[in-house]
Amino acid sequence: MSNHLLPVKIDRGQGMPVVLLHGLGNNHHSWHFVLDDVDYSRVRIIAVDLLGFGDAPKPDVEYTLRDHSSAVAATLKDLGIQKAVIAGHSMGCNIALDLAEKEPDMVERLVLFGAPLYRRKPRGGKLRKLFRAEGLYFSLFELVSRSPDAVQTGGGLAEEYVPFIKGMEITEETWPAYRKSLQNSIMQYESYRQATRLKLPMLFVNGVLDFFIIRGNTTRAFMANRRFVRIRRSRGPHELTPTQGKLAARIINRMANQAKIGQRAID
Repeated sequence: MSNHLLPVKIDRGQGMPVVLLHGLGNNHHSWHFVLDDVDYSRVRIIAVDLLGFGDAPKPDVEYTLRDHSSAVAATLKDLGIQKAVIAGHSMGCNIALDLAEKEPDMVERLVLFGAPLYRRKPRGGKLRKLFRAEGLYFSLFELVSRSPDAVQTGGGLAEEYVPFIKGMEITEETWPAYRKSLQNSIMQYESYRQATRLKLPMLFVNGVLDFFIIRGNTTRAFMANRRFVRIRRSRGPHELTPTQGKLAARIINRMANQAKIGQRAID
């Protein structure tokens, strides 16, 4: 567990605090297309670089969900924030779920964009695993974790040549955090279980073109926790593109307003 303070890269606006947690191999710039459409008269946006990425500390830890979420909690306490809406993207969703479970008094509600939820360990031999969703993803993840040069090159090309990808940062310096976070904060089953048992409003936003998630697992979490889980479909991919960013900002504005007036249900 880590209590490192994270760099607060954006602290703008007034009203209900909304904390933005980026995904694996990214930094706070991944929220670039969200920021222009936030209602800063009602929302205080706080964006950090997560442990191991961007300008954050890069300690020699295992980068478990608890390592990440405890660093977020320490940072919010240092800012004097007692309660906030937590918005996560990709791995940031898993960190948000862990934060909500470990620090329930700190989290008002969750809005989760492209949450990678995995329900159970793939079974069977290598070939049989490939025909199961978790097995296919975990096989790809294991390949990625053994290919630092290829992943770093791909990340650099994406940041430079794909205009809707912002904040991609996979370098030699961030690789240890990337590899360990992939293995310990994404390739795990606790996030799914947390989604089924947390007792606070959670909105999962899943793109129909998002090939990095298993939408059926989000549906199963909803079926197991109908009172608190809601799902919204979007037309976009996994990344927070300009169109996805505008949608995310509208959702954040609404969720913050609901939290401010104490509305416990998600419309």
